[in-house]
Amino acid sequence: MSLLRCSYYDVSELSRQGMLDRAKKEIMWEQRAEKAERYRFDKDKRLCMGAGLLAQDMLKKAGAADLRLGYSQFGKPYLLTHSDIHFNLSHDGQIAVCAVSDEAVGVDVQQLTVYDPKVAGRVFTDDEIGLIEGADDRDAAFTQMWARKESLIKLYGTGFLKDAKEFSVQQGEGRSYFFSELPLEEYYICVCSEKYQEAEFSGWAWSERE
Repeated sequence: MSLLRCSYYDVSELSRQGMLDRAKKEIMWEQRAEKAERYRFDKDKRLCMGAGLLAQDMLKKAGAADLRLGYSQFGKPYLLTHSDIHFNLSHDGQIAVCAVSDEAVGVDVQQLTVYDPKVAGRVFTDDEIGLIEGADDRDAAFTQMWARKESLIKLYGTGFLKDAKEFSVQQGEGRSYFFSELPLEEYYICVCSEKYQEAEFSGWAWSERE
């Protein structure tokens, strides 16, 4: 595999009668099934299970015969026996996403969020805030910038231990990483990679998987 792929899944499909119970039987990661059960609300259970179903299908198609997982110091999952296959997950609202590559990858999905200057001041650099406030649609720009920031942090798997204001996610010369982005109705998906400038995006549905 020498490509960067990202698929998105509308997990509302799992709200149909019996679908969530069927998903629990098919998910291969016991930890994810247990994590889903700990959620109080069904919408969160669907997101957790949907992301797992999507990931395991994408990883199988990428050639992973063994889906056992390990976790980095900061909790980023990886395949124990396939060092050449990397993946990352995210979910928000009703959408789960998974990115798979032959290099480290980070992905984030954000539902459209109303611009909040106070939050922006804690997370974004002055230049990033300037771009948001100068945009025709501040809410969309805020959501896009947030997805970029999250995907970059998830690429390196360090969480928010590093102050998010210490690095910029503006595209430009001197960057050692690339953002591949997809606006999706009220959502924004961003994939971050050090190797690939563009991701191949596609929709996915558990009931329609090959």
